[in-house]
Amino acid sequence: MENNLITLEMMAAISAYEIGDIQIKAQPMVSVIMLAYNHAEYIRQAIYSIVKQQTEGFTFELLIGEDGSTDNTLDICKEIQQQYPNIIRLIISEQNVGMHRNFARLWIRARGKYIAFCEGDDYWIDEKKLIKQIHLLDNNPECTLCGTYTQSIRQNDQGNWENTELIRPNKVQDFYSFEEMIPSYNFHFSSIMLAKESVNFPTWFWNVYCVDRPLYLLATQKGLAGLIPEITSVYRHHAGGGWSPLSLQDKADKSTHLFQTMGEYFNKRYKGFFDKTLGNILWFYMSEALSNKQVDSAKNLFWESFRYINPKTLFEYIRFFKVFVRILSSNV
Repeated sequence: MENNLITLEMMAAISAYEIGDIQIKAQPMVSVIMLAYNHAEYIRQAIYSIVKQQTEGFTFELLIGEDGSTDNTLDICKEIQQQYPNIIRLIISEQNVGMHRNFARLWIRARGKYIAFCEGDDYWIDEKKLIKQIHLLDNNPECTLCGTYTQSIRQNDQGNWENTELIRPNKVQDFYSFEEMIPSYNFHFSSIMLAKESVNFPTWFWNVYCVDRPLYLLATQKGLAGLIPEITSVYRHHAGGGWSPLSLQDKADKSTHLFQTMGEYFNKRYKGFFDKTLGNILWFYMSEALSNKQVDSAKNLFWESFRYINPKTLFEYIRFFKVFVRILSSNV
């Protein structure tokens, strides 16, 4: 697959220039990548949660990719960069380049041995997050990735942010193999640290809907994922996010494209794991559509999920039959 990789030259060709009085000279141990687009309401909290990280003699840098926001995200980033010129590097361009290319132009500029992530509308809550993750990766050279727990929050009708679900692996254990990383979204993007040298990007990475899930698998095909069972970051659900506003069918279509692509790319012995995971995702969206009385969408998603789950036992067939009868009998 070497001929199908995104090259450094391709990344370097993405429109970008760095602004500010940059005073970063030492090679950092960690580079933190932050994607920012129309995050003016949240980005101060995101940036300050990172620059206040404690260290044990190592240095880190924060690369912010400001992607042509239409609000005052850029002004806020410039302001805070001037306060922390020894940590923050601000990468911008005259036009929006999109999430994946914004990510790539930060990745190629990241100088750290390890890469951590936090989008401009999320934030960290553990000031020793970097210390803990460096310790795990340094002490376990077989690990190429490290994740933690993440708290999700959502705004209630009164405008207050409330805790919702906790993003964590379904099964808590010290380490996870590539195979174990396929079925579940074990870690939120804001919790991750990985070894930069463990990842090469295939060209299809430009075209899938997300960055995080394929990135985890690209890293763990060369090693293990380690878990720190502590909450270190917060994921913010809000209407301005790119995923939440999508219809269930759109989410299903994007998920199908992603898992079909990954199933074809990675070692073929994992193809069944990708298909089964996709079937379960589509089944979840089907259940959501049925609960929302979106019967036409539920019918489509039912048959799409059936293609990938491929029931083998009587119990599985009975489950499918019961849901199918429920769909047919639903009235909108």
